[in-house]
Amino acid sequence: MLLWIVLLNAALCVASGNVTRDVCKEQICSCNEIEGDLHIDCEKRSFTTLQHLTGPSSQFYHLLLHGNSLSRLFPNEFANFYNAVSLHLENNGLHDIVPGAFLGLQLVKRLHINNNKIRSFRKSTFLGLDDLEYLQADFNLLRDIDPAVFRDLNKLEVLILNDNLISALPINVFQHVPITHLDLRGNRIKTLPYEGILEQIPGIAEVLLEDNPWDCNCDLVSLKEWLENIPHNALIGRVICEAPTRLQGSDLNETSEADLCPSQNGAVDTSLVAPPTQEEISETRGGPTPYKPSRDASGPPTPGGGGGGGGGGHGHGAKNRSKSRENWQLKTKPTPVLTGVNGDREQQQLHNMTCPQPCNCKLVGSRQGLGVNCEGKKIESLSNLKPKPLAAHELNMRDNNIHAVKKNQLLGYSSLNLLDLGGNNIKVIDNSTFLNQSELRWLYMDKNYLDTLIAEMFVGLVNLEYLSLEYNDIQLIVAGAFGPMPNLRVLFLNNNLLKSLPVDAFLGISLSKISLHNNYFPYLPVAGVLDQLNSIIQIDLHGNPWDCSCNILPFKQWTEKLGADVIVSDLKCESPEEFWKRDFRYVRNDLMCRKLYDKVSPNPESKNSTFAQDSGTRSNSYLEPNRVSISVLVPGLLLVFVTSAFTVVGMLVFILRNRKRSKRREGNSSASEINSLQTVCDSSYWHSGPYNADGGAHRGFDCSTHLTTTNDA
Repeated sequence: MLLWIVLLNAALCVASGNVTRDVCKEQICSCNEIEGDLHIDCEKRSFTTLQHLTGPSSQFYHLLLHGNSLSRLFPNEFANFYNAVSLHLENNGLHDIVPGAFLGLQLVKRLHINNNKIRSFRKSTFLGLDDLEYLQADFNLLRDIDPAVFRDLNKLEVLILNDNLISALPINVFQHVPITHLDLRGNRIKTLPYEGILEQIPGIAEVLLEDNPWDCNCDLVSLKEWLENIPHNALIGRVICEAPTRLQGSDLNETSEADLCPSQNGAVDTSLVAPPTQEEISETRGGPTPYKPSRDASGPPTPGGGGGGGGGGHGHGAKNRSKSRENWQLKTKPTPVLTGVNGDREQQQLHNMTCPQPCNCKLVGSRQGLGVNCEGKKIESLSNLKPKPLAAHELNMRDNNIHAVKKNQLLGYSSLNLLDLGGNNIKVIDNSTFLNQSELRWLYMDKNYLDTLIAEMFVGLVNLEYLSLEYNDIQLIVAGAFGPMPNLRVLFLNNNLLKSLPVDAFLGISLSKISLHNNYFPYLPVAGVLDQLNSIIQIDLHGNPWDCSCNILPFKQWTEKLGADVIVSDLKCESPEEFWKRDFRYVRNDLMCRKLYDKVSPNPESKNSTFAQDSGTRSNSYLEPNRVSISVLVPGLLLVFVTSAFTVVGMLVFILRNRKRSKRREGNSSASEINSLQTVCDSSYWHSGPYNADGGAHRGFDCSTHLTTTNDA
């Protein structure tokens, strides 16, 4: 009887392991209705699989699974969640989606797989998502995209792929896909052809292309023409040339076809002209003092001008950009005119939310939070917003006249997800200003007048992921300044006045992307600074006056260990003159640091043989040892080994032979001594007997004792 009970309990345990559990009924997740929609919040529940979980079968819902451990999705992973209309999988460490993982999710319209480690999109990655309209996959490691991956997504309109490792889009990738919003910022794209790609997205309403290493040559003429023909009400990101050198920093929109393609227009390619002299550079930059440049508000920087967003200068010429950087995570279609029942409901929701004058407000994001747009309204202080939009999820204060951000001015803004303070005149941000901004993820403070960064300035930003500080006057970063932002992944410090970085500058943060271009770094320290960038996938360092001497060698070694596509653009020497405009990664170590090399190798005749590689290859050591051909080294070592072996064997044989000879001599001498003693004893015995004539013992010589002693010896 007891055995049957045990077996029955075991069977029940096995059976219960296969029963799916309703995440709402059993309160595994938090299930709440918001504006009539059910939201199932399973955030940070440490889920590794969803096979034994199920969602409600009687109503539609939004499924939030961000912050779990779903590192790999297997086929039919979401089979029990067939009523989901949106799916959030952010921050799961997701690296592989097996085809068929999304089968059963025919109702899902929005899929968020951003902030993961996905490296490729295969042909059937999104199989089953027939109604998908919105796909967000930014901040992954995406490099390879199959041309047919989106082919069956016939309703896909919004595609967010920014901050990945994409170097090119495959031909026909958008065939039969009605893309209207496309975000490709922060990738490795150099060109975007019209045939097979651009021609297939004629209804585009938003295309963002910034922060790519665009190669402005003849191939980009079609992109320029395509951008010019996009309707004026569309949002278009700026395309800034990275190459060739003569166009570096130029806006494609302001570059003529003759500049892009001089060979076809009979123009002279100025990239082939000899580089300017130091005097010409000084004149172009406006005098011998290279920094504290004047601010040019007339437009984007131009090469060699007083501004310089590219390699020609370090100024702030791009202070007033035509298109501001916007939230890369919450890209949605422009808010349409709201009509009908749904329109009335959203209008009523907007009416219930406070919207300050003279700003514009709309609902943004998947949770329909309040977006407040006060861009360019000549506002002088955040305290002037009346009534205060305390429920705002996004607050855009770009291009106003704000001079300082005081400690209590953001008090009560507990729902802010994005704050844009760029393009103002901000010189001061009080300590602990962001103390209650734990929800803030994107902070733009570019194109202001900040000069020092300290940790107290950023206290409270525990979930901040994106920080833009480009085009300021930053000269000093105090050690640990970024420590209060442990989740910071993207940091823009380009176009400032930085000449050094402190030790532990990046301690406690895992940056994936950092921009340091157009500053005044002669070199960057590795120990305690660069060696803390363990998660970096992109770093922009061009446009700094690199001093190609001994101090730069550890930095040079560090750059050589990075992947080929991690470093954006080139790293050109500013000094000494012999290396001017040469990429220091391709200059030999001994040429850059002769003093140190002379100390190691004082013999001048050995210099030429020490560094066998030419200037076109990268050195892998700080000072390289003498290189000996392996065909000479191996036989030489073998000869030394054999000679040593023979020598040792010979010495052993010699020693053994000497020992044998010594023993023989000793044996012969002992035998002769015994024989002579025996003769003496025998003679004594026979002549005098064992006793003396007087009858006493013989005292003069004890033969038996001496013989015994001699034999023992």
